[in-house]
Amino acid sequence: MIISVGFIRSSSQVLIRELDWDQNSIDSRLIDVTDLPDFNLQALFIDDNEHFNSLVGILEKEKAFYPILDAKDESLTFTSFENLAPQAFKDLYAKILNRWCLHQNFSSLENVWNITNHFRDLWKKDRLSFFEEFWYWLKRNLGAVDLSIIFNDVIKSEEKDENNEKRERPKLIQSILSGSKKANFIQGGAKEKELMQNYLEKFHDSFEITEFHPTKGQFVATAQIERSPIIFMARTTQLNQLQRSLLAAVFQGLQNP
Repeated sequence: MIISVGFIRSSSQVLIRELDWDQNSIDSRLIDVTDLPDFNLQALFIDDNEHFNSLVGILEKEKAFYPILDAKDESLTFTSFENLAPQAFKDLYAKILNRWCLHQNFSSLENVWNITNHFRDLWKKDRLSFFEEFWYWLKRNLGAVDLSIIFNDVIKSEEKDENNEKRERPKLIQSILSGSKKANFIQGGAKEKELMQNYLEKFHDSFEITEFHPTKGQFVATAQIERSPIIFMARTTQLNQLQRSLLAAVFQGLQNP
């Protein structure tokens, strides 16, 4: 798992520091500010208001994906950020992630009725839009580095009938919505079909966290909406009781008409 945090060096450059969580090592690189939308950052620091003002157009779009922070609030300078050791980087990231997730979680709790109603309507009217919007919502509330949703889907498949004539018939497959900063739909294969079979006994409950390994950043959960099984797989370093309760409440709300 790679944790990427940026620090705006100037109105044209950003220093990106990338921590390999398992190897406990850090790489650094300078990028052009205009390349920010291509990076899956977990946070971005600014220590000069002039930089913020000159980049407000880009940063307004980016703040939907990760927190943008005043470096002074963390007693950081560009030099101290540039020289952060791996453990200090982890400690800083843990503090940022906890604060970001708390904000997202409390905001979701305050609007949980509207959120569940909205998702329930999407589930009935536009299944693909449901998964797309739910992906973004879940990723923010988990503080996940990346997230995959595996679900059953139906496609039209040409098969030969008893008279050797081609006919279109519905075929059950597994689809995946997966990504880091943004997600894409792809068609699954044998691996995803096997995953559905492996977690078959877990789909009796509306929502269940089946695996969470904070040291590895691995999160797996299963859900069932109107007997449709869903698997969630993410990489995140924290999962607290507030997050667990929020997710359980939302999925419970999705079960009720």
